[in-house]
Parts: sequence; C-alpha cells; structure tokens
Amino acid sequence: MPTLPPAGHPRSDSQTAAIRADAEAPGTEAPPTHVLVVDDEPIIANTIVQILNRSGFIAEAAYGGKEAIEAAQRTRPELVLSDVLMPNIDGVEAAIAIQKFLPNTRIVLFSGQAATVEILARVRRLGYHFELLAKPLHPIQLIKHLRKE
Repeated sequence: MPTLPPAGHPRSDSQTAAIRADAEAPGTEAPPTHVLVVDDEPIIANTIVQILNRSGFIAEAAYGGKEAIEAAQRTRPELVLSDVLMPNIDGVEAAIAIQKFLPNTRIVLFSGQAATVEILARVRRLGYHFELLAKPLHPIQLIKHLRKE
C-alpha cells in the first residue's frame, strides 16, 4: 500500500495515482452505488438502509412489493435486497417483476421462513435465480455478502 505524506503535506500526483490504483485493485471493488431495501416491517427496512448507507452504499427503503416495483422503475437500483414474505405482492413476485425490466440488477432475498426454499425452487424452474440469505441478518455478514459478486 502506498505511504501517505505527513499531515499537512500535499500528495504528489504519483502518490494520488498509486492510492487510486490500489483502491481499484481486484478484490476491492466498490459496492453497488444504489441498493433498494424492501421489507414490510419499516423498522427492519430502515435499519438495513442505515447500515448500508454507513458502509458506503447508497440505500433507500420500500415497504412492500408494489412500492418496490415502483421505486425500482423510478431509481433503477443496481441491487435489490428484499424480504420474501410480505402481504399482497411478496418479495419473489416483486423480484421477478423487477428482473423483467432491470435484467442486470442483482437480487438478494432474505427470509426467516423455511418455506422460502420451496418458493425459490419453484421460481428457479421458471428460469429465475435469486440469492437467499437467512434472517436474522448479521450486519457484517450482510455487507460482506453484498460486496461480493
């Protein structure tokens, strides 16, 4: 890693370039610019948004499947992190709808219900492949998972 000049001394152009190159080196990819967090429990969605924003992501919350679809159409997130079991339009239905108009958006689903595995197996047979995380989400593990591709 490049060394920094003493406090109060400006960096040379070569030092700045070396630091930038080091930050952009393989394995240190920047997190997605924009994450849409979806959960019908606002306290959960808002907490995850705070954790992600403090970790270098730009995150916003949606509180249901319909709102998630509308927000994704409006903001075009690079990543959607959604609870599976929600009333009306669940996370899987919302993920499928979002994937249709944003095919390159990464979708990560989370759930505390064992039945979710069956739901995901069913949608895989339809050609959709979503990542699944188990609740409760540990903040450090969540950040590590979202930063990998």
